[in-house]
Amino acid sequence: MLPSSSKGKIILKKISSKNISLDYIKWMNDPEVVQFTEQKYKKHTKKNIGLFLKKTNLDNFSEIYGIFYEKILIGTIKIGKINNLHKTAEISYIIGNKKFWNKGIATIVIKKICDYIFKKLKLKKIIAGTYSVAKSSQKILIKNNFKLEGVLKKQIFFKNKRIDLHFYGRTK
Repeated sequence: MLPSSSKGKIILKKISSKNISLDYIKWMNDPEVVQFTEQKYKKHTKKNIGLFLKKTNLDNFSEIYGIFYEKILIGTIKIGKINNLHKTAEISYIIGNKKFWNKGIATIVIKKICDYIFKKLKLKKIIAGTYSVAKSSQKILIKNNFKLEGVLKKQIFFKNKRIDLHFYGRTK
């Protein structure tokens, strides 16, 4: 389990259905917030978010954390597809509360989650996928020493056209 830690007022901690607020549901249904995720194809409710969190928390190969500013849930970060044989994992993240965009929070969160993955989970490699048009997310990964490792050409249908999917990786 990721220890609660903070740099400034940013705290990462496990979340469950008790953390689902109206704001959380609202930002998961906001097209601008989820535009670069597969979440944009779903209608989110308290029930299906709760089921997703429960399933993820019971999964031995995934972990999900809330990104809190003080006591306000502003986003989530998931470690998925943890492979203890190959010592790898994938991460995905979202800052849902737009008041916290462009403040460097995601950069701090990625640093914290990478430290946790390498030091506590003892994994050796982390990957993250981004839409080719998600420039902010790519900058965040690069700031955290991720390197572009692969491009799946025209993999994603986005705004009525095909775009590339970029994969970034970081090793310990």
